[in-house]
Amino acid sequence: MSKVTKFLMATALVLPLASTAHAEGKVEGIHHWVSESEVGALKVLTDSLGAKGFTWEDSAVGGLSGANATQALRTRMAAGNPPATMQLLGYEGVEWANEGALRSLNEPYAKNGWEAAIAPAILPFVKAGDDYFAVPINMHRQNWVWANKAVFDAHGITEPKSWDELIAAGKTLKEAGVTPIALSDQSWQILEVFEAILTDQNGTDFYRKAVIDLDEAALSGPEMLKAFDTLGEVRGLVDAGYTGRDWAVATGMVASGEAAMQIMGDWAKGEFLAKGMKPGVDFLCFPTPAATPNFKFVIDSFGTFGNEDPAITAGQDAWVETVMDAENQKNFNLIKGSIPARTDVPVDDFDDCAKRSFADREAAVAAGTMVGGLTEGFAAQPQFAGVFFDVVGQFFVTEMTSQEAVQMLVDGINNAR
Repeated sequence: MSKVTKFLMATALVLPLASTAHAEGKVEGIHHWVSESEVGALKVLTDSLGAKGFTWEDSAVGGLSGANATQALRTRMAAGNPPATMQLLGYEGVEWANEGALRSLNEPYAKNGWEAAIAPAILPFVKAGDDYFAVPINMHRQNWVWANKAVFDAHGITEPKSWDELIAAGKTLKEAGVTPIALSDQSWQILEVFEAILTDQNGTDFYRKAVIDLDEAALSGPEMLKAFDTLGEVRGLVDAGYTGRDWAVATGMVASGEAAMQIMGDWAKGEFLAKGMKPGVDFLCFPTPAATPNFKFVIDSFGTFGNEDPAITAGQDAWVETVMDAENQKNFNLIKGSIPARTDVPVDDFDDCAKRSFADREAAVAAGTMVGGLTEGFAAQPQFAGVFFDVVGQFFVTEMTSQEAVQMLVDGINNAR
């Protein structure tokens, strides 16, 4: 641990704090849930926390798939003013835990038997060494296609079984004057599409080799080249007004019929549901087309920061119990669009999209085809994920060739090692 990091951590734990989050009976949380469905889902948890006698103090920081919230946290930590809790994605939580900034949650895990209730693939992102440092509220499936059913029906489009079929359907829609795919020039949205292509065309073993192991032969091979070629074809199916578009705006385009499809994690489903739309009636959900089915997961979890104030600690304890409550996990995820992190929550009350996700998760765990999403930080360490963001983002908005992109990717990964 660097001297600077040690100073920041020590400062965060002992400086007098001005934040009202430190008033008795309050729990301040930083998160990036700002869309309609996300706000509604969070309210399930904050209402439950309120019933325990604690007031939620909201510190939402939206944008860039959580990157803005992460930066806000770093600023707070540097100022010696951590929140009580923070929404964590991927390796971000692991890094804070390794720095000693997060409280150990071993006691509530042991008391409530939570480890047995969550999928094994989640453990590396809530536990560091012997200590649990976070509680997961959900599991998102990242590799989904969301489609407007009326648009599909009007043009005779059915669920594609390969990326070639998806692109062919997109060309048919474009010729008919419909925007085939709602997307943005934001790198994270583009990377969502690229990593789905990479996995679907080559399988999870290749994905692990290229993205997780960072094997140079895989990174520079024909499979990677083909994935960029396919992404280039997707680029031809996006409308001209894609610059700066928020993901929820893209979802709204599909909901209204302005666009036919969106390739996005199942947080998009929450936006359809918030508009009163029904799966199978108003919109369609199906996994991105893969030769061998796979499940790309993303989880939202909450860590609690070390402190010496009993009032804060009491609020944190109430918060983690709230997050892991099975009924809360059900009700939260019914709104959010995801499925519970707990595998012991019954599927009965969920819609057909979620039921498909439940079934596919179980099958992927059994087949060993569940892998973490690169875009949200569940596959590669941040310094390597950043290279994928940069290369894929530049490829999509410039005239870069697939071969140039592959070379830039290899060089970037090697420079980051």
